Amino acid sequence: MSYKYGLSGTLTWIFSLENFIILIFTALFTTRLLAQDSIKQSAVSLNGYISEMPNLQYNSLIKESEFSNQLHNRLNFKWQPDNSFTAAIEFRTRFYYYGSDTNMTSYYKVFEQDAGVVGLSKNIISGENYLLNISVDRLWIDYSRNKWQFTLGRQRINWGQAFVWNPNDIFNTYNYLDFDYVEKPGSDAFRIQYYTTETNKFELVIKADSSNKPTVAGLYRFNRWNYDIQFISGVTSDDDIVIGSGWAGQLAKGGLRGEISYFMPQKEVFDGNGTLSACLGWDYMFKNSLFLQFECLYNGNNPDSSTLNIFENNAFRITAKNPFLSDFSYFASVSYPIMPLLNGNLSTILNPHNEVYILIPSLELNVLQNLDLSFLAQLIGLKYQPDNFSGVSMWFFRVKYSF
Repeated sequence: MSYKYGLSGTLTWIFSLENFIILIFTALFTTRLLAQDSIKQSAVSLNGYISEMPNLQYNSLIKESEFSNQLHNRLNFKWQPDNSFTAAIEFRTRFYYYGSDTNMTSYYKVFEQDAGVVGLSKNIISGENYLLNISVDRLWIDYSRNKWQFTLGRQRINWGQAFVWNPNDIFNTYNYLDFDYVEKPGSDAFRIQYYTTETNKFELVIKADSSNKPTVAGLYRFNRWNYDIQFISGVTSDDDIVIGSGWAGQLAKGGLRGEISYFMPQKEVFDGNGTLSACLGWDYMFKNSLFLQFECLYNGNNPDSSTLNIFENNAFRITAKNPFLSDFSYFASVSYPIMPLLNGNLSTILNPHNEVYILIPSLELNVLQNLDLSFLAQLIGLKYQPDNFSGVSMWFFRVKYSF
């Protein structure tokens, strides 16, 4: 057995115990809730939210509109018996209703797609126009001692420095347009971190996924010249060798962030067939709280390899190597607190090479301490054919209660 598949096979065996781990977590939480007063009440924590979000979509190409609705509940459990050990499980339950005459059954398979070793996303109940799905996106244990930290399980590994696109985020890239998924995807991985100082650290991550090929990479992060700087290197599950760097600091009283990664096929390292993915962003807040944000992405993938479907709000087709449409993309955003509890935002994304634009206006109102109302639209225009410019508009209204 080769090293590549032997390592992935070992991780597959570990993660195939997900039912047993869930059972253990359930037992731990139940025991905790029924424990005697001698056990600190803070050992177990629970938080989450429930949201209701109707959506109206109109496609000007086919002159059709479609209504859908999502009821979304998220629960986050954490157990921390002491300062060294932490365990957590987090999952979301979503009920979808589609007000369409089309039978949506074949589309439901998308919701069970899971890039991890074990599929932890299941469709529980479904019909022609409705679906109930449960997805576990966090399931990990963490142990830290002195300068060392070890984490095993489905976890969020955030190597990105920019806001919209992340060429350094080789483990769990996310889709900026999927605004309702604020937690972002996780990875099935074993993570080792060693802190040399409060701001400097070494990191090694071994990730396994459904391809049975591991992603193994290391990171070194340090602070110099008031910038957080990082270097990454490793091998991805796509059989690419990746090297890259990222940074975050200040320039002209604003925040400057950037990332760059270069992907080289293992069998063609010296053939010049690598792919460059890089982004640079700057943001600035005025004294009146007006906030401006800009970001530029270069995606070196060829146009025919940029298969991203911008109408699908999921992260499975987005990677650090192919984070968005090919060539250059530009992002700009302005936000302002219209009133103390009401914030307005207008964002836009342009990709001149593919002749695509996206306009995203939004309003968010904090009604109560734990209750928010949000209105957001995604207005997408693109050229299907040389003489056929069309678009899709999606309108969302969300009521969200957090606890």
